[in-house]
Amino acid sequence: MTDILPLEERLAMAQTMTDQPDGPGKRIGKRGELTMIGNVVPGGAELFRKRLPQFQAEAAYWEGRVGTVQSLRILLFDNDTRFVLSLLYDGDFKPYLVDIATQAAPWLDALADGVLEGYPGITSPKAGEWVISLLHPTEFFYTAHPDVTVRDLTRMKKLSAAVSDLLDAAG
Repeated sequence: MTDILPLEERLAMAQTMTDQPDGPGKRIGKRGELTMIGNVVPGGAELFRKRLPQFQAEAAYWEGRVGTVQSLRILLFDNDTRFVLSLLYDGDFKPYLVDIATQAAPWLDALADGVLEGYPGITSPKAGEWVISLLHPTEFFYTAHPDVTVRDLTRMKKLSAAVSDLLDAAG
């Protein structure tokens, strides 16, 4: 590989990936990640895809209630027999599990019940154990803005809109 920039310059913005302090997954700055891989129950893929338009339409509402999710992806593969769920969120692992159980349970239960093998329901005492049993530690993790949370982004968007409105009114 040809070096375009000197090594010192390429490493100047290096990010430090650590383990989550309170559970599985990795962390860079204020952002945590997790990736789950598991099985889809027979007929679950068809049910998932049937419900998908509503899941997609409601995602911003439910994840907005949680308030810490940067991104969430679900992929069915191996002829619809397996799934990957991958997400990027702000903060620590255990508070994130509490947030999704208290703020998005109806949506997550509708998304996973009858689709993901062994899913106990997000408010079940076994939910954390189920999540942990399917987690696969990431080996490579990068995030463009590790210290900017969802709440920070929301505030910045409001501030930007207010400044734009002010400039438009002045112009």
